[in-house]
Amino acid sequence: MEKIKIFKALRGAFIIFALLIAMVWVKTYFYGLNQYKQGEKAVAAGDLKDAIADYETAIHMYTPFAGYVPASAQRLWEIGQGFERSGGYDWALLAYRSIRSRFYGVRSLYTPYKNWITRSETQIDEVLALQAQKDRESAPPQNAGNGPGKAGQPTAGRQGGGGGGR
Repeated sequence: MEKIKIFKALRGAFIIFALLIAMVWVKTYFYGLNQYKQGEKAVAAGDLKDAIADYETAIHMYTPFAGYVPASAQRLWEIGQGFERSGGYDWALLAYRSIRSRFYGVRSLYTPYKNWITRSETQIDEVLALQAQKDRESAPPQNAGNGPGKAGQPTAGRQGGGGGGR
């Protein structure tokens, strides 16, 4: 008789636990799905910066078997590619880093979608190289404003000190 009471209590506790887990999963799933839909609306309106935030949140709301998670990563990738093509390297980096950081953020016993982490890390390196090249090309020459002479060397009359040659 005592075993039956214990069994019923354990069964009830398990059912309550399972219901709580299901409620959390459902809430997380639908919140992530809603964020994905908000991202789609932002893209349609041409507001790519808000779309990045929405897709990033959708990935952060990862639940197993949620189709919006890889779709959000794909959309972030496409946004990053668009910014990269137009020379908006800072925004491209934000999109790629969003993919990487969100998938690192949702890992637990395993890391879902490791391929997205690898792809985004490779792309981040490429964009950083492009950005550095652009910065080098747009930087003024080293001797700009120094007048004639070699870069880094003072020209005659600019050496200062000594009260020299009146």
